[in-house]
Amino acid sequence: MNQEKWIDLHTHSTFSDGNRTPADLVDIAVRKGLSALALADHDCLDGFEPLRAAAERAGLEVITAVELSSEHSGRDLHILGYGVDPDNESLRSALQEFIDTRERRGIKIVEKLRELGVNLDMDSIFAKAGDGALGRPHIAEALVEGGYASDFPDAFAKYIGEDCPAYVHKYKISPLDAIAHVHRAGGLAFVAHPGYYLEDIDVFHGLLDQGFDGVEVHHPHHKNGVVDRLLGIAKSRSLLVSGGSDFHGFAGRDNMGEPKVPYRILQEIKDRLSV
Repeated sequence: MNQEKWIDLHTHSTFSDGNRTPADLVDIAVRKGLSALALADHDCLDGFEPLRAAAERAGLEVITAVELSSEHSGRDLHILGYGVDPDNESLRSALQEFIDTRERRGIKIVEKLRELGVNLDMDSIFAKAGDGALGRPHIAEALVEGGYASDFPDAFAKYIGEDCPAYVHKYKISPLDAIAHVHRAGGLAFVAHPGYYLEDIDVFHGLLDQGFDGVEVHHPHHKNGVVDRLLGIAKSRSLLVSGGSDFHGFAGRDNMGEPKVPYRILQEIKDRLSV
């Protein structure tokens, strides 16, 4: 009998808000015995080439992915795009707008912190972001290093989480625009961690009507009942299924390979991409 192969289609790196490089992700995936990996950085594809290079050396399969920030019915909505062409100019242009607004947002957050008596050095925060897009985790790291917070969760809870005194809303696009960007780049669009949106089932079904190809069913936030419910919705609407750990690398988000996602899910995605 063939041994089951496992994958993780939702991870993040230092190119967005994770604290591990793409090469680190490959090393972790290999140690965990995974067969395939997707790097779905927020509004950024720049980590894919270093991921691909490291994965080729390690014999690990990878697929292009991105997690786009959008808003639906007044709520944050994340959209996963799988199999996108990383060189597609339309998608690249849209992602550049995200990068530019992330930098402006980061500067505004640091300014708000300064008004609260929390003085951080903007240059050192940009250095933390390196080649990746500036994000709140880089500011959280500076808050911890400066002694203003005990750890990342504390930094978000005190200062930069939603409804906190230094929070600044981020740039988002509509779901229709996000789906269009993914499709124009040859990819498939999935609702990320949809368990967050199931409390209003009519709104959720209205969202799915906008042209999604699939839903992320397997996610650490989704308990068994939610998984079963999402599987039923996906089957009834002939939608694909995806899944992954939403790995970021820091405490509480360092669970690559959990929950277990079988390789057949990636195969179904690849089959649809090849049609």
